[in-house]
Amino acid sequence: MVYVTRFNALILWCALVLSVVVTEVQAQDAEAWRAPFAAGEEARRGGNAAAYALEMAAAAEAIPLEHLNRPFVQYHAARAAALNGREADAVRWLRMAWDEDIESLMITFAAHDPAFESITGTAAFRSVMDLAAEMTLSIQPLGGDVHLITGAGSNVVVKVNRDAVLLVDTGYGPALPALLRAISDVGGGAVDAVIVTHPHEDHMGSAAELGVDAQLYAHPGTAVAMAQPYVFMEGVSIPPKPASAQPDIRVDSEMSIDFGGERIRMLPTVAHSAGDVSVYFTDARVAHLGDAFLVSNPMMYPGTVEPDAFLDRLDRFLDAMHPETVVVGGHEEVADLAAVRAQIAVTRDAMRFVRSAISDGRTIEETARAGQDRFPPQWTAFFYQLFSQPGR
Repeated sequence: MVYVTRFNALILWCALVLSVVVTEVQAQDAEAWRAPFAAGEEARRGGNAAAYALEMAAAAEAIPLEHLNRPFVQYHAARAAALNGREADAVRWLRMAWDEDIESLMITFAAHDPAFESITGTAAFRSVMDLAAEMTLSIQPLGGDVHLITGAGSNVVVKVNRDAVLLVDTGYGPALPALLRAISDVGGGAVDAVIVTHPHEDHMGSAAELGVDAQLYAHPGTAVAMAQPYVFMEGVSIPPKPASAQPDIRVDSEMSIDFGGERIRMLPTVAHSAGDVSVYFTDARVAHLGDAFLVSNPMMYPGTVEPDAFLDRLDRFLDAMHPETVVVGGHEEVADLAAVRAQIAVTRDAMRFVRSAISDGRTIEETARAGQDRFPPQWTAFFYQLFSQPGR
């Protein structure tokens, strides 16, 4: 079960839950919705539309309220209903996912999903798709002339100064009208510059539209990803972005720019994706770490290439920040430097623990059991697999 949009931030987590067997530990995590969801996926892959609809509806009914994966399951229930010609049920599931507001804008992928082809022209379907443009986003002052805008699918940071506007991330494309209204509410006009923290649609969805007039900054890995179809799930993708989305400045090493009277630092922090960039507003004392940092995560995903080096780079970036810096992750509420450092510390502890267990000859199951009181078994299993590879 690999989720996109906001759940791209949790690709590792979801994949580990399903691909790594940690015997007794995972057995304790059984949930009623997982069985019908798995059966529904099997039916979908086998081309059994009726069984797909039946099982996904059961999974959507069973998954707990406010569960992180709930909107993705609801989306499956909606697309399965659409495949079976049940427009009312399809629209109902989409509207439910929107109203529950866990990841509302995920439903906009339905406009690109062939499963909904038979109902895309109906008034009921269009009314749900149009909700994104009509939404109202929330605004929170962070420091100086820097604000946080939430509700567009990811945490968008905007700096408005002397008629100049800079964005960090854009949210989903369908939320652009609402985003522009929010920028206007804090005194901003046309967007002059955009920094994209990484190449996931909930963070770069409006890059093409804004990039027509704004200067774009992004990692080379983001540029590569933009030139390819963006896959939401098997069989559902968004076409490659046009040339206007390509970064004018590629952030392939640490760099700084002066914008609106403030020095803004950017650092490649590739781990969560192939194009992560972290941003620091030096005067406002605001950091945007993209999905490299999520408040609710028990630890930090350090990537699979150079996990120690990633943590070292991030540590040095934090060291240069003011102690009272406000930290913005890709989603959820703002935090402080202490919260980021705590995740880094736990991550380092887990890495040391697993390396020691491997050195002692423990199996992956034994390592997960031994560390379950300190670390989530999914993460222990991930590090075990990573450090067990030749050359590690």
